[in-house]
Amino acid sequence: MKLLSIAVSAAFWLGASAFAQDAAPPPKEEVNLFALTQAALVEKEGPASNGWEALHLTDDNSATGWANETGSKPPFEIVLSLPERSEIRRLEFDTDQTENPERSAKDVDILIADGPTAAWRPVMSVVLDEKKDHQSFTPPAPVAGQWVKFVIKTNHGDPKFWEIMEARGFGVALAETPPPNVSGTYESAEFGKFHLQQDGAQLVGCYDHKQGLVQGGLENHLMRLQWTETDGTTVTHGPALMILARDGKSFRGFWGHDGDAALEGRWNLKKLNDTVGSCPHWSPKGTTANIVSTTLAKEGRVRLYGINFDTNIDTPRADAKPTLEQLLESLKSNPDWKITIEGHTDSVGTPEKNQDLSQRRAASIKAYLVKGGIDEARLTAAGFGQTKPVASNDTDVGRAQNRRVEVAKD
Repeated sequence: MKLLSIAVSAAFWLGASAFAQDAAPPPKEEVNLFALTQAALVEKEGPASNGWEALHLTDDNSATGWANETGSKPPFEIVLSLPERSEIRRLEFDTDQTENPERSAKDVDILIADGPTAAWRPVMSVVLDEKKDHQSFTPPAPVAGQWVKFVIKTNHGDPKFWEIMEARGFGVALAETPPPNVSGTYESAEFGKFHLQQDGAQLVGCYDHKQGLVQGGLENHLMRLQWTETDGTTVTHGPALMILARDGKSFRGFWGHDGDAALEGRWNLKKLNDTVGSCPHWSPKGTTANIVSTTLAKEGRVRLYGINFDTNIDTPRADAKPTLEQLLESLKSNPDWKITIEGHTDSVGTPEKNQDLSQRRAASIKAYLVKGGIDEARLTAAGFGQTKPVASNDTDVGRAQNRRVEVAKD
């Protein structure tokens, strides 16, 4: 059984003196629309072998993949939904790490639709080589839609199993619809109730299991969190990735422990109501301590997932303000604290450009705090570029974890 390998983190945006509202948005870059980091969701899959779910087609890890259930016969259908109507310009498939050449999928039809009940339209049919990665195909013309279907019809001769390791669809989203506010109470089968409070891009909350706490950020339909648990003696931490379902009523999520590349745990949260409840160890904003402040006090370091930057930009999105204000409040409430603001990037681009970008982002946070009344002598801005990754830069999900802002007490 192959494990889902996901490295999760926060993307981050921010600026120096004012939030960027008047500047024209930069042209959209092509991305892998089928990636977990772009909030793609598997809505349907043909019977899958244990540990080989279609989810693995979206994790940007060619060592994991989809395979049919023993005894099932083609054609097999896999359906993905995207958070926005999007234009797909190029398709790519990996089969190099299938378990043998004959199991590699061969004839695959790709279709697209505007919604779950809309008519399917053909994109193209492809013939995949056995045991080969990055097989690229360009549709006769760019196609747009929100739901994508793969119909896997044949393989290269194995009588039992059909396998694909990765599917990518490169293109651009045609809209950027703000997700609904996700504040509320959610039910989880194994971890009890979750209580989440959203303020801009910032998310904080708790859950019943082992005095669980979460803090992080919401980027479009993707939630990036850091969880903390304690049994009264030992404190454990880790990342989590949550994708908002298209109806806005549930999240599908994955979690792991700090230091591990694989997010093997699952959080599937169903929304019960819009009321942010409480746990014995946490209450919503207004009745609880500043979570940035409490984390810094206890651990000396915090990742600020609610501070996000657009690609190659050091000016902020407006939804970063609540997290910045919590950091500002933390420093005002603890006048003896001195902190270092760290900017980190992934490895895309040159080391020199990444170093400069990370320094400018850290400096912009410092400038915001100084403008808010914090003595500049208490603040150090440090850009580390791509030199301190916390995950592999070989995948989208690893690079997403490496793009981050951290604050440390000096």
